[in-house]
Amino acid sequence: MRLDAGLIIKLAVWSFLVGLLLYWLEWSPGDVYGWIANTFARLWNWLVGTGLQYVLLGATIVVPVYLIMHLKSRRRQ
Repeated sequence: MRLDAGLIIKLAVWSFLVGLLLYWLEWSPGDVYGWIANTFARLWNWLVGTGLQYVLLGATIVVPVYLIMHLKSRRRQ
């Protein structure tokens, strides 16, 4: 990636447009960063809590079926 005048102008224009949109929505940078942090925190809590249990439970069925199907398809070749 080269840092030339065209790229700097594009970044400035996009930054201005996104800034206008955030101003129009009355969002602050803290609101945006807070939303991102809260989203990751909820996702992490879901994964550590029930979500990971469901993934592991499903994997007990899916992984063996996948391996059997994969081995059958390799035998045909």
